[in-house]
Amino acid sequence: NVLRIFNEPSAAAIAFFLDKYGTVERYFLIFDFGCVTFDVSILSIDDGIFEVFSTAVDTLLGGVDFDNRMVNH
Repeated sequence: NVLRIFNEPSAAAIAFFLDKYGTVERYFLIFDFGCVTFDVSILSIDDGIFEVFSTAVDTLLGGVDFDNRMVNH
């Protein structure tokens, strides 16, 4: 049974921060420069509970596109 589906940045944040913070509520802005896309998620972690507020994807920025823009800058 599937309980929830997370996008890549949210899943990475959950895996990384799962044991790092105690009961203090914290907010995170997660960037994921993938092979082709640029993903961003805003989430909070409070006492082991993750809440995803927003996710967005830009299919024109990421991977080779981002690398080329950085080189040209």
